Amino acid sequence: MTPRDFALLAQEAYTAMPDIGIANSASRAIVRQTAGGLVVAFPGTDNVPCWLADLDIRQVSVAGVGEVHRGFWQAWQAIAPAVTSAVGAQAVTLVGHSLGAAIAIMAAVSMTLAGKPPAAVYGFEPPRVSSGMGVRTLLSNVHVRLYKNGNDIVPDVPLGLSHAALLTQIGRPALPIANVQDHMIDRVIAALGA
Repeated sequence: MTPRDFALLAQEAYTAMPDIGIANSASRAIVRQTAGGLVVAFPGTDNVPCWLADLDIRQVSVAGVGEVHRGFWQAWQAIAPAVTSAVGAQAVTLVGHSLGAAIAIMAAVSMTLAGKPPAAVYGFEPPRVSSGMGVRTLLSNVHVRLYKNGNDIVPDVPLGLSHAALLTQIGRPALPIANVQDHMIDRVIAALGA
């Protein structure tokens, strides 16, 4: 499967009835069996609980990685048992856009700490998730691909935190300055090509 295929699953996570979690919450996911194997996709911010998770930038200490964004960690923790059960012993690729990318990264952290790392993580327009390099170090043996489209501002926040992997720049900016137009999943999919 291509990065575009994974971005399409991230887009589907916004509109499909969640297989895990509750609609209109920050903690929800779809589970899809694909030609490339099992995929769990998390949608991004599209309701008030999502905004509350985004804005809870306090840090929480996670053994083995250090400080992480509390809102993202709590959104993951709310559905962790159900995702773990759905995955079972299968190899899984975790996918998300925006907040969903952050939750996919938190899921990868949790699974890796449990000795069952995901096969891959694809994050589109991910916000920063942790202070220090603990998450990046923990996930160094996991295939983590993070994408930033154009001049999207979301991957540049919260200030003072860092990404789980290097960002791959894609797409042409909609505006010459930082903006949220480039953040939209439709523009990400277009930037990844047909």
